[in-house]
Amino acid sequence: MKNRFWLLLLSAVLVFRGTAVYADVADYQTVTQEEQKENKTIQTFETDDGQGNSVKVAACSDILYVTAKAAALRSVPGDEGEALAEVGLGDEVSRSAVCDNNWSKVSVEKNGNKVIGYIQNQMLSADIQIQPENDQVEVKADSSILDYPGRKDGEVVGEVLELDQVKRTGTVNEVWSRISYVDENGAEQTGYIPTSALDLPETVQTADAGIDKKLDAGTLSESSGEGVFAEAVEAGGSVSEVNGVQVGTPVAASSDANLKPLGTFRITHYCPCSICCGPWANGITSTGVTATTNHTIAVDPSQIPYGSQVVINGQVYVAEDCGGAIKTNCIDIYVATHEEGEAKGVYYTDVYLIQ
Repeated sequence: MKNRFWLLLLSAVLVFRGTAVYADVADYQTVTQEEQKENKTIQTFETDDGQGNSVKVAACSDILYVTAKAAALRSVPGDEGEALAEVGLGDEVSRSAVCDNNWSKVSVEKNGNKVIGYIQNQMLSADIQIQPENDQVEVKADSSILDYPGRKDGEVVGEVLELDQVKRTGTVNEVWSRISYVDENGAEQTGYIPTSALDLPETVQTADAGIDKKLDAGTLSESSGEGVFAEAVEAGGSVSEVNGVQVGTPVAASSDANLKPLGTFRITHYCPCSICCGPWANGITSTGVTATTNHTIAVDPSQIPYGSQVVINGQVYVAEDCGGAIKTNCIDIYVATHEEGEAKGVYYTDVYLIQ
């Protein structure tokens, strides 16, 4: 019941916050307002989200691109809908309607067939995701190969070593390069490495040299810093904004807090740059609230439910985010800059849940 309660609250937050939360695709409100401004007749209808809730749908027409590693097209605009087909990063879809619960009706060609279904707006962008390339390049620095361009969501599937020759087949926001590589079974696969690991002229420098936010990070959406998880914040913390990043003050665990040991966790760090969060990073967590330093952590929600307060080295954090690479007994702490995350590195420590 507790997990379902948080999920219901999360759904309410996503509906309320609209496009400010996610990518640059027009939402239901934007589409209907534009139609009204142009004195056009708005074609609308209602449907069900699979949980008995009525959803308003407005007709629109545009070409969009998938930003998610993998996403299902569903029979209704909701997670309870039947999965009709799977799309992945870079796939082009044709949108025919947008819903008022942050889902869109799209069509895509799969194996010669046209599949029509619904997908969340957060998994779409109006920009082409992968620019094609076709060149043989040399690796100038050892690097892990990820299955998705972003350390928080990408899982390691291989590695390249300095002086290796690789085939580059595309670039993602210039920050990541898609390459072909041969896996341990001798099969050719596709993966992503930072463009900075390749010997290319006038390209992105190594991560240690810093992150150019104009190139490497999206724009942080404006936010009050409040949300459904605000009540989980311990008293005494405050939030300010520095260089577009919400910075919170550290909050120490109360001496009389009731702590439940969760075990030893692998602690990593991430920031709102494209190296960490992918080229479409906008500072918004998977729960719809703006990430805040000294406060937000990414967790495996099946192990630590969203909204939980946990104590790491005496400091209180709130589980507000997740990532494909964040598995059991792993926590990713949100920090302000890439340099800070690199400096703090990776370590193991005991973690406690505040009950």
